[in-house]
Amino acid sequence: LGLKKDKIEYIPNGIPKEFFVIKRLSKEENKILFLGRVAPIKNIETVINSIPLLRDDKIILEIVGPAEENYLKMLKKLTKNLGIDNRVIFSGAIYGIKDKIKKIDSSKIFVLPSKSEGMPQSLIEAMSRSKIVMSSDNIAGKELISDGKNGFLFKIGDENELADKVNLLLNNKEGKINKMKREARKSVERFEWGKVIEKIERLL
Repeated sequence: LGLKKDKIEYIPNGIPKEFFVIKRLSKEENKILFLGRVAPIKNIETVINSIPLLRDDKIILEIVGPAEENYLKMLKKLTKNLGIDNRVIFSGAIYGIKDKIKKIDSSKIFVLPSKSEGMPQSLIEAMSRSKIVMSSDNIAGKELISDGKNGFLFKIGDENELADKVNLLLNNKEGKINKMKREARKSVERFEWGKVIEKIERLL
């Protein structure tokens, strides 16, 4: 449009400070979590298809969020056809901050397999809770995650690469995992609403 770059300022949406200050609300389970809208754009079938490929046959997947009915039926049918009904949990939507934090804290890995994203708030929330995160390499995922440093990226729709990254993580030493968790939290501190508002005020 002919605008000068020095006249453009990018200010993202923020997340509440509670995500950074509330102490752990629940014990971490051997679980992969998807938290968000259950819709085709989220490409959740990629995660479901990865479950039989994992070396840890005890790890479960929980899918949490408001669902489009036909898509949910398809996912449940896929789960049944793969014979992993006992390893996939479909849960309803949750909206309260404390409830979301508790759900995120209960997982070992947070995954966002979307075909595309704007600025995925759920991914930022998970990183603020020092979770190991895995995202498809859509534009937003690549903006937030440096592969192998503060999380993992996998090709959109590639359940084999996703499974490889999960298996790699499960084989990593605890020290390396803890470092990645710290990097995840540190990298999203700029999204805390107070800091976003300060940026808006400075700009104005």
